[in-house]
Amino acid sequence: MDREINLLTEAFSGLNKRDEIIQVAAKLFRRLGYAETSMKDIADKVGILKGSLYHHFSSKEELLNEVINEGINRLLVVALRVHEKHRQSPRERLKLLIEIHLLHLTKNNENLVIASNQIDKLTPEHRDNYIVKRDLYEKLLRETLEEGIRADEFPPVDIKLTVLAILGMCNWLIQWYQHDGPYSAEYIADYLSALICDRMLAK
Repeated sequence: MDREINLLTEAFSGLNKRDEIIQVAAKLFRRLGYAETSMKDIADKVGILKGSLYHHFSSKEELLNEVINEGINRLLVVALRVHEKHRQSPRERLKLLIEIHLLHLTKNNENLVIASNQIDKLTPEHRDNYIVKRDLYEKLLRETLEEGIRADEFPPVDIKLTVLAILGMCNWLIQWYQHDGPYSAEYIADYLSALICDRMLAK
């Protein structure tokens, strides 16, 4: 589990003022709603003048786009790094990708909740850009599952449907996970990744 945490920590290192604004906006958009949150609300929470906020973002829609993409950008960077190394067996790699996905959800649930229910607020161009990244991420999971089937590590399942099922199970975490709840993020990531890879996809 340490390697998964280290990968995510590296992806989140070096946060600057722009990143701080995105994080604050994500929390306010989730708590107050996108329409109800003003740029002044965000600036006040960050501790800067409203005019300074426009130095970083030209509009609230641009900020929403950054919030939504923040949820997938860092996850995609880590997933590509894992996928390109090919050091693990397909089963180990899929397990690692699922663990990283789940840990990422516990750290960035605001961004991902907003991505699921506010994406229609984006311009068509911004929305299409997000969908390209989402599809690329799903492609990495499909390729890993396909490789595992060829290597006889997984049963011959419907790849597209299985990946959608895995994502559905993982992403539902954002609806119920509590930082102060009975289960730690690490326990959840370890348990669900084992459930999917060692039980559901057992040979």
